[in-house]
Amino acid sequence: MATFYLLPPRSLVAQHLAEWLQRLYPGVSWDWEVRAELTDFLAAAAARRPDVFVVHREDLADGEATDRALADGFGASPGDEVIEVHLGLRPGEVSSHSWRLAG
Repeated sequence: MATFYLLPPRSLVAQHLAEWLQRLYPGVSWDWEVRAELTDFLAAAAARRPDVFVVHREDLADGEATDRALADGFGASPGDEVIEVHLGLRPGEVSSHSWRLAG
């Protein structure tokens, strides 16, 4: 069984990372290019694990149900786990909930 991490759009993840990093490295500015690279690097690092797929919301087909979009666009199958990640209002504030694709 595969696990699909469904993340917010890249731009929101990148902004969230930059805000958190500003707390870790006060005074350092994180331009858009660096934010995008960090976002892509973290997604690729997670996806190096077997059967782990990272999908950003904007990669799903518009107007299609999430489960159908994951199946059609990314090969998700019945029984695969989907972990939907939601960003909070403050840097580092993240929540998630998981579900399995129905057969």
